[in-house]
Amino acid sequence: MTMISEKKVFRMDAFTFQCGRTIPVQMGYETFGTLNEAKDNAILVIHYFSASSHCAGKYAPTDPVSGFWDGLIGPGKAVDTNKYFVICADNLCNCGAKNPTVITTGPMSINPETGTPYALTFPVPQVLDVVNTQKALLDSLGITHLAAVMGPSFGAMSSWQWAVTYPDMMDKIIPVIGTPRHPVYGSFSPLQHGIRVAALDPKWNGGNYYDQEQQPTESLELAMQMMTVAAFHAGYFERTYKRSSPEDTECYENVLAWTGFEQKLYDCVMQNVPYTDLNHWIYTCRMCINYDVARPYGGNMDEALSRIRAKVLAIPCRQDALHPWEFVSWVVDRINYLGGDARIHLLDSDYGHMAGILRTDLFDEKVRDFLNR
Repeated sequence: MTMISEKKVFRMDAFTFQCGRTIPVQMGYETFGTLNEAKDNAILVIHYFSASSHCAGKYAPTDPVSGFWDGLIGPGKAVDTNKYFVICADNLCNCGAKNPTVITTGPMSINPETGTPYALTFPVPQVLDVVNTQKALLDSLGITHLAAVMGPSFGAMSSWQWAVTYPDMMDKIIPVIGTPRHPVYGSFSPLQHGIRVAALDPKWNGGNYYDQEQQPTESLELAMQMMTVAAFHAGYFERTYKRSSPEDTECYENVLAWTGFEQKLYDCVMQNVPYTDLNHWIYTCRMCINYDVARPYGGNMDEALSRIRAKVLAIPCRQDALHPWEFVSWVVDRINYLGGDARIHLLDSDYGHMAGILRTDLFDEKVRDFLNR
């Protein structure tokens, strides 16, 4: 039976970012299951880069697709909503700011002091700011302790941040396809490249495009395409975007014409362009590039990891180019060396980075066993 989810709204009249700026913020969130009387059965799920709080279920039975981790979350599933109360919120600067099901605060939001969108005057957030908005939401619900914090990609990064910043607030963390310091390779491509693509687009207009008739959609399309290509392994593209050389004719006569597989990828990316805001995209890129849980500790990763008291199940993918499994393995070893309790479950899939989102069947039983320990 499909779970029906409902979007709720949490608002703060004043939230102070790590950079010192204070503004009002709001965030949508969804919950699944029932919070028990002791309020100690909650699991916080944190969404990935371009997702939202819609981690499971559907808004209506007729919706074509379910939430991004529906295979993992629900009655009787690995994250059993008969047992746990699951909560997931829309992140600050959520990329899908134009999606009517997303509620977020970011560059597209109206600055109450000017009556116009913040654009690039919006504070530069850190992953810790996202974590602190989530903590404020949990505080408002009377939740002072979590059974677990988990999520894929950006959600994994945030899980590490939670465990380092609030070490006594959760029993376990499950960071899937994500590291406690954003790798440099993935910071260049596709993140920094996405920001540079936006800056090269005259229609971006220094971020001040909200009142323009012509929007910077082409640069957004390219940024999203670079993200898509980076997130999967080469084998996935060979299977999914097959060549049809005998049918491709124009591209052999016109250097600007496309092959069939180029057109297919473009069509796939275009499905999400109408719901995505470019400034929100590049703000989230910057937030990821800047991410390092060890920064408050002088860059000393051991000092940061030594703060973790939660049991850790890290789930990387061997074919992931964005968050290499070797770094995750090193982190797990360091946590154990420092006296913590961490283990790793390595995925093998040509879905690459996206295996942690689209192939929950590869790790759902591992998650179930870990939560039931």
